Amino acid sequence: MSLYPKSLKQKVILGYFIGLLLMLAVVAVNWIELRNVEDMVISGQVVSDFFDTTLEIRRYEKNYFLYGKEEDYKELLGYVERAESLLEGNKGELERFVSPGIVSNIEKDIGDYAVLLKDISKTGDGISKTSIERKLREKGRTIVTVAEGISKSERRIIQGTLQSSRHILAMSIIFLVSVFFIAGALFYRMFIKPLQHVERHMNKIAEGEFALIPVGSRDREMVSLSRAFNRMLVELETRQTHLVQSEKLASMGTLLFSVAHELNNPLSNISTSCQILKEEIEEADIEYKKELLQQIDGETDRAKDIVRSILDYSRAGKKEKFNLNTVVGESIRFIKADVPSKIELDVNIPEDITLFADKQKLQQVFLNLIKNAVEAIQGEGRVYVTARKAKDNLAEIEFADTGAGMDAETVSKIFDPFFTTKETKGHGLGLFVVHKIIEDHAGSIDVESTKGHGTTFLIKLPLMENKNNTTKLVIGGGNPDS
Repeated sequence: MSLYPKSLKQKVILGYFIGLLLMLAVVAVNWIELRNVEDMVISGQVVSDFFDTTLEIRRYEKNYFLYGKEEDYKELLGYVERAESLLEGNKGELERFVSPGIVSNIEKDIGDYAVLLKDISKTGDGISKTSIERKLREKGRTIVTVAEGISKSERRIIQGTLQSSRHILAMSIIFLVSVFFIAGALFYRMFIKPLQHVERHMNKIAEGEFALIPVGSRDREMVSLSRAFNRMLVELETRQTHLVQSEKLASMGTLLFSVAHELNNPLSNISTSCQILKEEIEEADIEYKKELLQQIDGETDRAKDIVRSILDYSRAGKKEKFNLNTVVGESIRFIKADVPSKIELDVNIPEDITLFADKQKLQQVFLNLIKNAVEAIQGEGRVYVTARKAKDNLAEIEFADTGAGMDAETVSKIFDPFFTTKETKGHGLGLFVVHKIIEDHAGSIDVESTKGHGTTFLIKLPLMENKNNTTKLVIGGGNPDS
């Protein structure tokens, strides 16, 4: 069983306790060091008092030998007793800065000094007093020298202790900052980076690219989150596929109505020619019969072309080389029956524009855009379909209408899935599908529209060169035979 936590929650708790322990360790180290500095300062105060006392001993010693006053002798004796008291009660404090042997020696020297001081008070003038005075002066110099050495040692050790404390404090700060950055990097790696990973894929999904989110983390929460998103994506993709299919079926229904209307003309002509041929098969001459049969054959080919066009549209397409003018003409023929008589279709497409693309899908694009343009016109109006060759080996296909137009907010949303301005019909996938098809063909589609002044869609697609002539076709919407 692995001791490494598999859950973000467990990692957060573990990180919290590790951080707390590190903080407590740093605080404890610095607390101990501060207490040590405090003890050093207290001991230093004892050393300072002792050194000051020895200086006073020397000062009153000089005064006593110089003036011989009883008051100076008493002060000198008092400071000697004070020095003995400081040594007796603070040996441990002094031994922080010098060896115990030095403390013992100075204690002995002060004891000897006290004995000599008492002896000199009992001795009168003469050689004996001069000898004791000389010994006192020598012993006093020794005491001050040793006390000064202890004081210097105290200052040096306290300075070293303070410097050590500064180093420890600085290292503690560096350590905590390092731990902070390491914790930040781990937090980014464990939390932020996986969430950014999910966010990037969600942005792609918002743009219409339904790709499953790879599980980029072994943490239980992130694995669960990724799997939940992936289940949602699979469901969304399935539903979008159904909705797109519904959109296609709706377009197919429109086409079937137009095709039925279109087929009615050749079938009617075939029926009429057959009736005439039946009635006059005995009397009519052979040339007239051939003419009627040729009419039947021509109308049959016409009906066959219509059926072939609808079959090409309905089956799953594949990329092929085709003439843009021909495909647009077929697309218009599909929708022509739905175009009101007051709306005119103006088509101007050069015959030398050849594309290599999925013919069926591009027909779906053309039908959708022409249908939307027609529906945008209330009353009389025109729909313009034009094409031209552009730079970078591109074909530009433009669909423009004189309809109601759109405001800027609507224009910014028209390619979003499920966005529609049609309250009673449509589910907002038509232009989304159009945009997706154009992107799949390495093309682009842009729209310009002004409220009350019509709308223009501009499609750019890679073209194949095909040198032919340019034709202009103008179709009146109300006449199915135009």
